[in-house]
This record gives sequence, C-alpha cells and structure tokens, in this order.
Amino acid sequence: MKRLKSTYVLVFAIVLLVSCTQDTEDNFDIDTTSSALLLNTQQPLLTDDATVHGLYIGAVLSETTDSRGKIWINIGNDGNYNALIELVSGENLTFELNPGETLQSSEYLFFEFEGTAGSFIFDTSDINQPRLRELSLFNENYFAQVVRSRSNMASVETATFSETGNPAFSGTWSLIADGSVSNPNGNNGEGITSVLVVISGEDYEDFEFDSFNATACLGNNDYVPTLNSFGVNGYIISDYQTTMFANGMTKWNLSYDPMGSTYMNYQLCDTATSGTFFWSSLDGVVTRYGEIILD
Repeated sequence: MKRLKSTYVLVFAIVLLVSCTQDTEDNFDIDTTSSALLLNTQQPLLTDDATVHGLYIGAVLSETTDSRGKIWINIGNDGNYNALIELVSGENLTFELNPGETLQSSEYLFFEFEGTAGSFIFDTSDINQPRLRELSLFNENYFAQVVRSRSNMASVETATFSETGNPAFSGTWSLIADGSVSNPNGNNGEGITSVLVVISGEDYEDFEFDSFNATACLGNNDYVPTLNSFGVNGYIISDYQTTMFANGMTKWNLSYDPMGSTYMNYQLCDTATSGTFFWSSLDGVVTRYGEIILD
C-alpha cells in the first residue's frame, strides 16, 4: 500500500508554550536579496550532511490556483539564512530569516522567513522530513514539499494536469528526486522519491515508485523512474506509475526527452504529445483521462 498523507497546518502555539527558551549557539546572518537570488546555483555542503545546516529544495503549489514553482532554502549552507522561490509565472521571490520569530531548543528547531511577497515557517524538527508551514504568497496559501539536498543534489520538476474536455478536474503536479537513489539504472539518472499532487484545495503525497519494463526502448525490464536521466537536466523517465488522489486511483506516465523536445512513453517505446493519466474512483464508477504538461 502506498503511503499517502495530506499536509496539515501545525499549531505552533503549543510548541511555544513548552519551549520558551532560545539557544544562542547559532549566529543568524540576515543575508541580502542579491545573495538569495543565487540560491538556485548554490551547491550543498558535502561534509555537513549530519546536521540541520545545508541547502533544501522543493516545490510550492497553490491551494486554489495553478500557481506553482520551486523553492530553495539556505540554512547556514554558506553561513547565511535565506530563501528563494521561483514561480513559473516569472517572479523570483526572496526571503530573509526573522531571528526574533525563530524558536530553538533541544527538541524543536523552526525558522521563520519573511519577504515582500509573503512568509513561511520552515520546520526542521525532523531532519529526515523537513516541512514548510503556513506558506503564503501574495495573500494566497500554498502547499509545499521540500527535501535536504545532500552530497547528491536534489532535483524538482513541476507540471499541471487536466481531464480531457473537463478543466474542472485539474490541478498541479511535482516530482522530486532527493538524491538518495543515485544512478539506479546505470544511465546517471536520479531516482524519483516523491510526487505531490494538488487538486480542489487538497494535497496528496506519494513516496513509492514502481520499476517498469522499458526493454523495448532502453533494454531494461526493471527500470527505476528517474529525473535527469542520462545526466541531462529535465530528462524524465517515469512511466506506468500509480498514485492515489481525490478518492481515486491514478495510473500515469510522465516521460520527457529535452534533447528531442518530445514527450515519450518508454514502456511502449513511442513518442507522445504529453504526459498522461487515467483516474478511476475507488468504486470504479467514474473514470477520467487527461494530460500532464511539464513546465
């Protein structure tokens, strides 16, 4: 059974009551906007993987619209604390740490970031599952999924999806490879580790992916889905996957060859006009077909 969960808003007032002291061992530097704008080119620390400090990357998806993008969060990776969000609509949004609103104790570690476009709380109390809380941009609430970019850099791709002929059944989509599954097929790709789907104000996460038969195209009958396949940024090979969302089960294909500028289906070894999905309600009464379009 796949592990699914819906992001919820954490009530920080309880934490503040039980953790009222602040450590002073970290010296928080408020970094400049120009430095934050370079976070998408910054490399993660290679020798500091065991601490909370480092570079985090993820996807941000609006709760109510198709606004979406990527986020980079710098927690002392270069001695500074800042963040960058790049929306697909073209905005580059920078954020600085608010030291007065940052809570530290032996049990919790939260960072509050603020910018002209909005704010969010970054929760690293579980270093293996960092979370963005209360993300708001331009007075619009967003869901987010982030991972620690360790020695093998993490990667993110975003997309939209819509049922053919019925735009009411539509939403946003993201894929993340956290760098923990490196070169699983021998072609220098990074194994995809999570998908985030947002539809009708709800978000759905899936952390398990199925290998599939790509013998016809790639000579591999047990292919692990990857981002940056063949060492090429944006090269996605991820067909015949299954994800539950919106009270239904979805079979989907999302492969793209940036060198040929074409979508592919590597199980069928054929080109395609888009990624595809087939959604079926849990009782099997309602079915929906549609496209997944990468940004």
